[in-house]
Amino acid sequence: MKRIHPTHMARCCGAARYLWPVLLAAAGEAQAQEQTAAAESAAPVGLQEVVVTATRREESLSKVPISVMALTEEALDNRGIKDFSEVARFTPGVTSGTNNISIRGIAGTGGAGTTGIYLDDTPIQMRALAFNPDEALPKSFDIDRVEVLRGPQGTLFGAGSEGGTVRYITTQPSVNRTTIYARGEVATTDGGAPSYEGGFAIGGPLIDNKLGARITLWYRRDGGWIDDINPVTGAPVQSNANYVDNYLARLAFLWTPSDKWSFTPAIYYQDSKRNDINNYWPLYSDPSNNTFVNADPTQRRVPDKFYLASLKVQGDLGAAQFISNTSYYDRTNQDGYEGTIYNLGFYQIYAFLPPYVSGSYPLIDGSGIHLPPGAMNYVSPSTVDNGQINISQEFRLQSSDPNARLLWTTGLFFSENRQSYLEQIHDPYLDQLSLALTGLHYTDIFVDPNTGLPVPYVDAFPQDSYFLQTHAKDEQYAVFGEATYAITEQLKLTAGARFSKNKYSFDTYTGGPQLFAPPTNGSGSNSENSFTPKLSVQYQADPNNMFYATYAKGFRPGGANNPLPYAACSQDFMAFGIANAPTTYNSDTVDSYEIGAKNNINNRFRIASSIYYIKWNDIQQVVVPPICEISFIANLGRAVSKGVDLDLQASLTDSLLLDLAAGYNSARYTQDSTLSATSVNGPIVANGNAIVGQTAESGYGQATTPVTVAAGLEYRFPLFSHESFLRVDYTYEARAKWPTAAQDPRTLQYDPNNYVLPGTTFTTLRGGMHFGSLSLSAFCDNLTNSHAITAYNWSINPGDGNSRLERQYTFRPRTIGITAIYRR
Repeated sequence: MKRIHPTHMARCCGAARYLWPVLLAAAGEAQAQEQTAAAESAAPVGLQEVVVTATRREESLSKVPISVMALTEEALDNRGIKDFSEVARFTPGVTSGTNNISIRGIAGTGGAGTTGIYLDDTPIQMRALAFNPDEALPKSFDIDRVEVLRGPQGTLFGAGSEGGTVRYITTQPSVNRTTIYARGEVATTDGGAPSYEGGFAIGGPLIDNKLGARITLWYRRDGGWIDDINPVTGAPVQSNANYVDNYLARLAFLWTPSDKWSFTPAIYYQDSKRNDINNYWPLYSDPSNNTFVNADPTQRRVPDKFYLASLKVQGDLGAAQFISNTSYYDRTNQDGYEGTIYNLGFYQIYAFLPPYVSGSYPLIDGSGIHLPPGAMNYVSPSTVDNGQINISQEFRLQSSDPNARLLWTTGLFFSENRQSYLEQIHDPYLDQLSLALTGLHYTDIFVDPNTGLPVPYVDAFPQDSYFLQTHAKDEQYAVFGEATYAITEQLKLTAGARFSKNKYSFDTYTGGPQLFAPPTNGSGSNSENSFTPKLSVQYQADPNNMFYATYAKGFRPGGANNPLPYAACSQDFMAFGIANAPTTYNSDTVDSYEIGAKNNINNRFRIASSIYYIKWNDIQQVVVPPICEISFIANLGRAVSKGVDLDLQASLTDSLLLDLAAGYNSARYTQDSTLSATSVNGPIVANGNAIVGQTAESGYGQATTPVTVAAGLEYRFPLFSHESFLRVDYTYEARAKWPTAAQDPRTLQYDPNNYVLPGTTFTTLRGGMHFGSLSLSAFCDNLTNSHAITAYNWSINPGDGNSRLERQYTFRPRTIGITAIYRR
């Protein structure tokens, strides 16, 4: 058993020290409310309606003809949700890795995103310029609700909302009401370090009915549970190294100079500092005993911070409302891969070969890393630095009367998204490794085959054996409109369209000895127009039953590929029948057909169900050459995604509530696809291959799960005159049914080492008691201590599993803790 370091406990108590006075001060008020709370617990619960803004106007969830999952702040707290990966577990048809969000099987592992991500009214998703970055997803603190809109949202939310849209709606300031929200938590993980958090938000009037404000401050430490060791000596490096520190701050004002106009300036700041990533080496680990060991040669810190400054203006023009949203979004993120492991595999295949080295020295294989005498300290860490600055402006006019026969919204949108990308393999010991293996300097090995001249380090990137610098710009101009007309009191018709002009351009500079060629400059651009219509019919049979049918089109802009190192990928290019990776790739589109229903039975059962069929045209997907494993993006033809979603809320008794969310999805290619008529031995993807979905941290695409089930059961009861509850949540993701191209021996991407991930289950138990505005609860995440493999990767050297090093990922082990929440 691992000891809890006194420093960790001191930090834990220090964080809690600032929160407990707030909570204890609330105890007096809580005592005054105890009797009321006890009485309320005996009253019928029923089901509460949720108001959403999925159509850019406030509407009851049961009346919106869109497949939407909405989780309020209270629902997030009841389930213990802290980030989007946990939201996804409760949302049918949605899966999430760290790199992207898949909705209804529409997912991409490169290029522009397939899911729109909005923080209030601002899109914040990022284009993958090369190595796929993590999306910046807001943490679930002081969030009024999270809305997940399934299906294309190209009319109101534009390019990138091809599979759907995720919206984080923050709690807004008020000019006439004071609200307080505070949360503290301490927890311990089996075999790991403690976790803790503390945060508060307070908002209310500064000048009654004129000026209000809201401030939010939050910190969380997720304790680590994977130990780092030295891969050569086996010596311990750091225990519980994969901890994460998260910081969040927000300040918003609401100024209402008159009863017709309001101005809401706000700034949102989030900073996440991951000390090391979550992979472990099965070679040294024993998951059944909560022993997880990472022997990566270098620690991979992942800092990620962003801030969003915005100004929202709303005006009442009588028959119409005017809404303007201006925002400036700035993000810096460092990600990457294990450069030493990559380099050792690359060098033993492509560089240090006979006649320079006699025999094949296994620098890396299935039994670990093997460095030669004279280079035992060799490391070559990699970094991938991403920068993003996005300026966006949207103007909307929409009808004011919610009861009018014609409801309409129209608007203009502009955004300029500038991104920077710098990938480096820092290789200061390359010459030392070369001398130890061959007796020659690295410049005698890394030679341009066309000129016979050595390829040394580049002065601008000293000691980088490989670098790629890219600057890119996305511009989007759009005009959009949507209108709903009530043909009768029961029958409504919605029509909408968006016309966008999209421009993309980039320039690159790449070089380093690994290219076996001098450094090169490159550039590329494309410009496209898109038209995304929508048509929906809604029939309100009676106040409790609504049915709808929708056609919608989604769009994702194209882009351009960075040059790939020919020396590493030449064998793959030959098999693919191409001279190099394609320089550009085109946009892709989806045509979605959906039939759905929303039914309410005596306010005891609420059911939202939908059936969908989506045609994906000119699909952009990442191609992974099986030898060099340096990916690029190409248009791979057509695919179809089809399935069903079901959301059920049931008040089984006055005290027993059931939540059930289930989905089935089949997302597969419908044709063979090649990059050239001269490719050999098969297509790049084959008819029936699964679309690649979430990649997790491994970089390997996996098929989206065909079946997801999330079930929650909550029992509410009075205990010692206090309202109390007990809740259990169970989620299930089935094993993938169809192979990806990398798992299919018919394709040129096939890698015999790749395997299908198992199905997974995850169970959470939570119980607590309310003391008026204060609630205390105990919880257990990963109740069964599941350690199913959720992702994996291999070193690049070809061969079977015995000659390749595997690293794996899994769930955080069983975690037990206590949460205190004050809400007023």
